[in-house]
Order: sequence, then C-alpha cells, then structure tokens
Amino acid sequence: MWFFMISCYVLTGFTFLALLLTGIQGHAHFNILNANHATFALLTSIVYLFTETLIIFYFVGIGVSIRDYVQENKLSPDFLKSSFQVKMKLYPPLLLNMGMLMGLFISGGAVDTGHLPGWAHGLLYCVTFAHFVYLLTIQHEAFRKSTEIVLEMSGIKRQPAI
Repeated sequence: MWFFMISCYVLTGFTFLALLLTGIQGHAHFNILNANHATFALLTSIVYLFTETLIIFYFVGIGVSIRDYVQENKLSPDFLKSSFQVKMKLYPPLLLNMGMLMGLFISGGAVDTGHLPGWAHGLLYCVTFAHFVYLLTIQHEAFRKSTEIVLEMSGIKRQPAI
C-alpha cells in the first residue's frame, strides 16, 4: 500500500513539472531534452495518463482490501461505505481532468494542422492545468482519508500532528 501511494505522489510531482514545462515550452518555443513541443507533450500525456490510471487502481485496490478485511473480521460496513465515499469524491474530477488533458493533446494537433487557433489551445491548457492543480488537492485528501480509514479499521490510533 505505502509503495503505491508514494509512487503515486512521486509520479504526480513529475507530471506537474512536465505539464508546467510543456505549457512554457509551447509558449516560448524551445526544446526539452532535444524534444520539440509536440514530442514532449506526447511524453507528458503518457506519463500523466499512466499516473492517473495508477491512482484509480490504487483506490480500487484499497477498496477491495477494506472490503475483504471488513468481511474477515466482521467489522462495521461503515468502513466500506467511507471508502466508497472517498472514491465518489475523487473519480468524477479525476476522470474529467483526464478527458480535458486528452482534449488538450488533440487540440494541439488541430493547431499544428491549422484547424484551431493557437490561443484556443493555450486557453484550454490554462483551464486544464488549473483543474489539475485543483485535482491534486482532491487526490491528496483522498489519500489522507483512505489512510485514516485503514488505520482506524485496523485499530491503530493516529498520532496528532505537532
């Protein structure tokens, strides 16, 4: 559990930097690692989609683990309900942002072929990036709440922050 959670945070940090650099690169027209804007945007999109898919499957896995633990130890189904509520708060904005990023990448191709003005692609980037930053707060809260559920369910008391 901890390995996947830490991996999600590391990949999310890398994705944040890559998205930021991709936006700057698109505006300032320079190469990153000898890659032009379209190539670096493709790499960024792949890493982003991998990261968000990993986060989705993390919460699927943690939900299954909670369900199994609750059934094996005959605990209150409230733990499972709480886990489900965490996912229902996370999934809609996460899936929306994934769709926004795919649309952003496709609109880059439309700009490249002259079917869309560059300012529209830039505006879509700003909206997508701002939503991604908002999504990061939701993801962090989901990780925090799921960890609290697991700790409470297993009877471990969380130490208050100093």
